Amino acid sequence: MKLIAIDPPTRSFSRWLTDEEIGRVIAHKRGWRQSPDGSVLAGKIRKNRVAASLAQLGAAAVSRGWASRPRVEPSDSSGPTHMMWGIIDARTDAEITAELTAEPGSA
Repeated sequence: MKLIAIDPPTRSFSRWLTDEEIGRVIAHKRGWRQSPDGSVLAGKIRKNRVAASLAQLGAAAVSRGWASRPRVEPSDSSGPTHMMWGIIDARTDAEITAELTAEPGSA
């Protein structure tokens, strides 16, 4: 299976990023790849599935407080998206996978 490199979004963090764009930022920074079915995989030799999609990864990051946005999206889509890199970088791929596959609210 040929994996696809994940590029960062073209929009700036000074704008409201969608869940898919947040997932894209995290996956790019961690060096994860995307499989043809859209799932996000970690590891070069032993590939572990991290999330079903970039959007699911981004939504999980927001719900766990790894990324934050203004409470209400402004109509012009402006407003910063803030990434909690210390939280993300402090975890191994296995720890992130375990947290993302755990039941919602248990993390």
